[in-house]
Amino acid sequence: MPFTLRLATFNIENLFTRFDFDAFLAGPDSREARYLPPIVQFLGQYGDGDLSRFDTFRRLVESASVAQDDDKRQHTALSLAATDAHAVALQEVDGVHALSRFLQAYYAKLGEPAYRHQVLHEANDPRGIDVAMIARDDWPFYSRSHQDLTPAWLDDTESGRDLLERYPRARDRASQLRNQRIFRRDCLEVQFDRGPVTVFNCHFKSMGGGREKTMGMRQLEAATVREIITRKFDDPATALWCVAGDLNDYTQLIKVFADGTEEVRPQDESGVDPLLEDGFGINLLETLPETDRWTHYYAWDRQKTQLDYLIASPALARKMVGSPRIIRGGMPYRVPNTDDLARWPRIGWDRPKASDHCPVIAEFRI
Repeated sequence: MPFTLRLATFNIENLFTRFDFDAFLAGPDSREARYLPPIVQFLGQYGDGDLSRFDTFRRLVESASVAQDDDKRQHTALSLAATDAHAVALQEVDGVHALSRFLQAYYAKLGEPAYRHQVLHEANDPRGIDVAMIARDDWPFYSRSHQDLTPAWLDDTESGRDLLERYPRARDRASQLRNQRIFRRDCLEVQFDRGPVTVFNCHFKSMGGGREKTMGMRQLEAATVREIITRKFDDPATALWCVAGDLNDYTQLIKVFADGTEEVRPQDESGVDPLLEDGFGINLLETLPETDRWTHYYAWDRQKTQLDYLIASPALARKMVGSPRIIRGGMPYRVPNTDDLARWPRIGWDRPKASDHCPVIAEFRI
């Protein structure tokens, strides 16, 4: 019997219920310190070894964080509700308890249909951020983790070896990893009980350290996801599957100049290439105008990019109804050329905001 599936992906940015005080010990210019709330960075740093003042400092940090995070999570909930999705692939979730508490304390207050089905498999990320799937009452699912896969698994079949040969960056990264796990944040596979649709929720390696230097890791992750799909389906082109998530790379960027003009710059290579090459998967946002495909704004380089994807099989892409939507009501006002966007109440210039990523949603008639 035909049914409609509205599927979304959303990086909800550091959904934590804990505070990482180790970031102060690493120093103000460390990578760890970048994840501290801005107000905490401004208030100061604990690191001189005077433990007698630590409790006072801790209370100051916690108070500042609570005040800022409360507004942020209200905006996050509004963005989630705006998707009106039956199922949502989430990224940057601290744990299943943090997810449940967020849904109860913030999302439930909106009076929207509840997401009763929730799953998260703890994976390998050193910061403890994982991927999760939530779905409404009538959308139960089965889940499977792929967080234990290593390069040896990919090298075990002819198709896997062929992928490594086609992507030298991925091959070089695989040889460096040896027996280490490929996915830091898992590739969460979800099979819906209502119909033959499978979703692979991913959060690829960030571009921290430089896009070029880290691209090989993302290509290795993308090649591994492609191999998972290849092994699962006899004919991936005719099966109904979708790769959803923050894949942390782009196939084009939109450069915003000081006068407000924009220039679309296609990229010769990307970390998501193994999933798109030869029409294996379809980037659903490519149905939108080039200047409207962005889901993330990087202020330092004044560029808008698509980091968040719904990559569907050719068969599922043909079942999409209309065009995908990008929810931008939770983005801060600092994003150029967005004065026409309606924001959620109390959205700020840089913060509070819903997330540094936009939710993406598509509807399918199955």
